[in-house]
Amino acid sequence: MAFVGLPAGGEEPEALVERLRLAHGLALVPGSPRWFGPGGAGHVRLCFATSEAILAEGLRRFSAGMAAAQPGRGSSG
Repeated sequence: MAFVGLPAGGEEPEALVERLRLAHGLALVPGSPRWFGPGGAGHVRLCFATSEAILAEGLRRFSAGMAAAQPGRGSSG
């Protein structure tokens, strides 16, 4: 498991998680202070308990989804 810090001023973790799920078929957990304490705010939780092939595909989708959220950048996937 890893917490990934999100860019300041970007989407709220809950909105990002929902967008990545709908647009990229990726399931993440928002780093909600409710579940992970105050240090979880502004993060998403990634789980690596899967095969290398699925992990590689998930990281590709995560990268594409994050790039799509940045002004001036698009995604092909």
